[in-house]
Amino acid sequence: MKRSVERIRDLGSHRLEVVYADGLVAVLDFTTFLADHDGPVVEHLRDASVFSTVRLEHGVVTWPNGFDICPDVLRFWSEEGRVCSDRETNAHFDSQRPLSAS
Repeated sequence: MKRSVERIRDLGSHRLEVVYADGLVAVLDFTTFLADHDGPVVEHLRDASVFSTVRLEHGVVTWPNGFDICPDVLRFWSEEGRVCSDRETNAHFDSQRPLSAS
């Protein structure tokens, strides 16, 4: 699949470089995302040394603690050039749903 992630690289300061098979390259800063989300899995990623353990597993950006990012969400953020808020992300995907016949 041409839209698949080919390579991921930690750039430090909670930033990732995401390289796609179709040539798109994005640098995404997760600082605000990590500050805005709670829970033990996300909280561990606030530690830069833990965040830097990011890896690509079967085309999915993931961390050893089990946290991962949906490939479709990551692609949306990459095309936007930033990690979008939950509201923006949800609105984007809600607009992609087909209307049900009623």
